[in-house]
Amino acid sequence: MNSNILGLIISFPFLAVVIAVGILLKRLFSISSESMRKFIHIGVSNWWFIEVNYFTSLGYALLGPIAFIILNSLFTFLGWGKSLGMDDKKRNYGLIYFPITLLILVILQFQGVVSSLSCTISVMIMGYGDGLAALIGAKWGKRKLPLSFASKSYLGSLVMAVVSFIVTFIGLVAFTSVGLPTVVLVSLVVGLLCSAAEAVTPFGLDNITVPFLALLVLEVLL
Repeated sequence: MNSNILGLIISFPFLAVVIAVGILLKRLFSISSESMRKFIHIGVSNWWFIEVNYFTSLGYALLGPIAFIILNSLFTFLGWGKSLGMDDKKRNYGLIYFPITLLILVILQFQGVVSSLSCTISVMIMGYGDGLAALIGAKWGKRKLPLSFASKSYLGSLVMAVVSFIVTFIGLVAFTSVGLPTVVLVSLVVGLLCSAAEAVTPFGLDNITVPFLALLVLEVLL
């Protein structure tokens, strides 16, 4: 079977399962709407591994992000999330920004503008870094950053920096021949900058600023 067709066959059930599990967790365990949102956020980021392993055609690779943009736009603007407690449109805009970022990254990767590794690291930072920072920060982050436009905690920012560092470090060690000192330095720069960007970016726009900042740093420094 054509790998692009197989990628589509895997992609849509995968996305559906991630969303369904998130909703199920909220129904069964009464997790908060924000926790459900971030669980889905983290889960969906793993679609990128399907993208890099199965899609060889740009047209096929774009179908998943486009479908997700349409679905999330309907979810946000038609108020489908109200029954799940997700009626904050400004927060739900992040659900739209995420697949828009994925779409742009797919195009940049297929056009050879940036490396596949840089894209992969950027997506994982956006997914796991931002997602875990929000979950852990909301649960245990008592001390808030002095920002009037966003409720971000010191703990959340620390988690964002650490996860971004780890993701970058693993990616560079596993898939490049760059020396360890350079790997550590680049990972530190990416972690600190992504943490700062996540902290100061409001309204879910960190789903755009964080991955593209990571992508820029990786492409410049490597």
